[in-house]
Amino acid sequence: MTVIKPRRHPGAFLLSLGLHLLLAALLVTRFEIPPAPRSPPQPEIIEAVATDAAELERTRKAVEQRRQQKIRDQQAAEARERERAEQESRAAAEEAARQSAMKSLALQRQRENEQREAEAARQREAVAQAQREAEAEARERAEQAARDKAESDLKRRLEEDAERKAELAARQKAEQKAEENRRLAETQARNQREAEARRQSEKAARRQAELEAKKAAEAEARQQAKAQEAAKRQAEQTAATKRQAEAEAKRKAEAKARREAEARAQREADEAERKQALAAAQAKEQAERKARQQAEEDAAEKAAQTWVNRYFRPKVERAWRKPASAAAGMSCKIQVRLQADGRASSVDAVCANGDADFERSAEAAVRKAAPFPMPPDPVIAEQLLGQTVSFRFTPD
Repeated sequence: MTVIKPRRHPGAFLLSLGLHLLLAALLVTRFEIPPAPRSPPQPEIIEAVATDAAELERTRKAVEQRRQQKIRDQQAAEARERERAEQESRAAAEEAARQSAMKSLALQRQRENEQREAEAARQREAVAQAQREAEAEARERAEQAARDKAESDLKRRLEEDAERKAELAARQKAEQKAEENRRLAETQARNQREAEARRQSEKAARRQAELEAKKAAEAEARQQAKAQEAAKRQAEQTAATKRQAEAEAKRKAEAKARREAEARAQREADEAERKQALAAAQAKEQAERKARQQAEEDAAEKAAQTWVNRYFRPKVERAWRKPASAAAGMSCKIQVRLQADGRASSVDAVCANGDADFERSAEAAVRKAAPFPMPPDPVIAEQLLGQTVSFRFTPD
């Protein structure tokens, strides 16, 4: 039996080795490389190459090892990819947790800031409330001091006004007394002058009458002498002359009496006219004084009521505490009698609907609001102190 030994061709071996390597590479890459465009089918040329079995085994093992290494590398790459994905997922979860924690922390910080701001606002409000209370207390003390000063000033002014009124009354009384004395003295002097004039006139009339009587007596004596000289012839003429003289004297006496009566009547008429004019002037002066006094009293009363409405009623309304039975629109008339220091000596409240609780609450508000500020004008203050103060209390 003849044994044919294969011939060794190095070129053929290298070509076979290259083909095996190419085949192994194609198996490893799992045909991921797109196939090249096919060329038109060519006649297959089969070339028989003689290879060494040991070499082929080594080549196969090498290819297998490279394939296994490729698989291991791919698995390691996949493991790394999975690990990277897991790391990215964990990082995303951690980032989400961090973002959530940051949001929670931001919300917590925001709530803390809001709480701090609310606490600061409460503290500021407390400080402002304390300041307002301090200011209110300071205002109250200032108002109390002002009221005390106003009361002291009012008391002093009332005392001064009382002194001035007393001085004025005394001065007016003294002036009135002096005026009456002056008028009485003038009247007495005028009466004395008139009496003196009458006495002088009467005295002159008497002297004139005496002189005329003396002249008449002398004439009569002369006539009688002539009559005696003329004897009885002149008796009738003397008698006639005497009768004529007596008639003349009587005429003159009657004329004198008539003149005195006319003068007396004229003086009486003048005196009556003067008294009437004086009485009319006094009546006019008294009426004007009474009118001025009434106007002053009306003005003072109006000013007093304005003062009550402006300063008394708001203070009473602020001090009022609403009772359970009070309803909207309720009102009552309050009458207060004041003391000199502005306190209420008596209070009386009368409601239209007769609600006793409302009346008591109004009276309590008046007593709580006292003392009331008194006006600086003593005349207005006298109006408030000299009568019952009334005003309408309507809390709504």
